[in-house]
Amino acid sequence: MTPIDMMAGEPHFADHLAAVWLALPPEARGTFMHRGNRAAMAEIKARMARHGITTQLKSGNYPVLVAAYGDLARAKREGRTRIAIMEHGAGQSYHGDPRTIGANSSSYAGGPNRYADLFLHPGPDPAARDRARYPKARVEVVGSPFLDLMPAHEPSTEPTIAVTFHFDCQMAPETRPALPHFRKAVAELAKHYPVLGHGHPRIFEAIAPWYRRQGVEPVRSFEDVARRADVLVADNTSVLFAFAASGRGVAVMNPPWYRPHVRHGLRFWDAAEVGVNVSSPARLAAAVAEALEDAPARQRAREAALSLVYAHRSGAAARAANVLLDWTGAAAVAA
Repeated sequence: MTPIDMMAGEPHFADHLAAVWLALPPEARGTFMHRGNRAAMAEIKARMARHGITTQLKSGNYPVLVAAYGDLARAKREGRTRIAIMEHGAGQSYHGDPRTIGANSSSYAGGPNRYADLFLHPGPDPAARDRARYPKARVEVVGSPFLDLMPAHEPSTEPTIAVTFHFDCQMAPETRPALPHFRKAVAELAKHYPVLGHGHPRIFEAIAPWYRRQGVEPVRSFEDVARRADVLVADNTSVLFAFAASGRGVAVMNPPWYRPHVRHGLRFWDAAEVGVNVSSPARLAAAVAEALEDAPARQRAREAALSLVYAHRSGAAARAANVLLDWTGAAAVAA
């Protein structure tokens, strides 16, 4: 059986690879490699250790699975010739406005220079984009293995709200965070609920002090958010859908720079009804209350949105592992 290596340059990429690694038979596990700066490598090692996964810096020389374009490029620089890439989020792309950088970025499905032998996707939208761009590659829809390792909700005696923001990415207006628009509303929310403050790994350290000043508890790990929160308030992030897939309500922040007339797909705007949409900071508290109520109509809207994002909501890790084994010529294992 040919071993399969995995390579992650940032902690959240490793989070998405972990479930697949654990689903592979031990004899198919090559080297789980950590890359990036010293802080990132230390965090990857710590996070994977919680799953019983030992990471190494050294390179193997086997087929390799990555979860981001940067690691795909790194694998090529290291001489890898058999590379698979797995989507590390919901598969969001930004092709709705050809004038923006994101419309032609290698970071997103359907972008240039993503030459890989195998693409693994959570749903049909990003799969169709890569299939059209790379007709000679194998493209499989497996679901999101990330969901397989999400911890169970542990409700507290009073409703707990989590908020999270994207980093200030310049790919498109829709990749920028909603924090400047909702800053005061989040501070006000913390006067009425216990609030957990999360953020994209590239922004968390910068916003954690602000969270503390508002009486918001900074929480770096999304696992902890998933375990503790009753509602998630988010702008543009794949964890918006991951949290909703657990059956809990979400509130979807839409600052003025998120353009209603520009349709990128998924979060913008086909699957935006995954939660209560809110554009005015003055309505954030009402949106949270509606998400907590989670009426049947809201649940139906959430399910319809999630069906666009995830082809499968469980068993994705085993499904991905079996595709990888087939790709390397090994026999599949039981799901």
